[in-house]
Amino acid sequence: MDHVSTPEAELHRPTPAPNSRRTSQLLREFLAGETGPRISLGALRDVLGDRGFGVLLFIFALPNLVPVNIPLLSAVLGLPLVLLAVQLSYGRHKPWFPDWLTYQTFSRQGFAAIVTRALPYLERVERLLRPRLTVLLSWTGERLVGIAILVLALILALPIPFANLLPACAISIIALAIVEKDGVAVLVGLAAGVASVIVAATVVIGLIKAFLLLFARLLG
Repeated sequence: MDHVSTPEAELHRPTPAPNSRRTSQLLREFLAGETGPRISLGALRDVLGDRGFGVLLFIFALPNLVPVNIPLLSAVLGLPLVLLAVQLSYGRHKPWFPDWLTYQTFSRQGFAAIVTRALPYLERVERLLRPRLTVLLSWTGERLVGIAILVLALILALPIPFANLLPACAISIIALAIVEKDGVAVLVGLAAGVASVIVAATVVIGLIKAFLLLFARLLG
């Protein structure tokens, strides 16, 4: 009889040794260890340790890539993304959150559903990642990458129509690149980031022009 994979089976798949774990494996292991109905952001941060920046950036960008009907989702998730980007640009080794955010909880079931849907795609991307051009993720490189993520996080947090997908995609790529020390992936993510800035600027300019045109017509 053929074995049928289920979401819970995906989350409980055996993982390799800690030093070889990838983002998908860290997420699967974390969810397997969390049996309560809700998960705190602080618990997730503590489990990730010094890999926290990359994985947390990916986690907060991920829901914008998965179709979920939650109003103002990008604005809500934009705040921790901005906070993480600022810390990365300042050179912190591990993420820090204020107490009110550290003890903020979210549904394990909802989080598991999003992660489970993303795991197959994430694992395909991870097969392409490996340490290369690591100079782009040196001490100075990571500071500059943090600034780029900050710009993208601010765009993501703004209520700009049709402009959320590209910055979320760019942040996700850069986040995985940070975890895997892949400078080539950083360049790909930055290219997507430039494209997202252009799209956001185009949308904003279009909205301003439309507003001015409407205003002029109202004035007669």
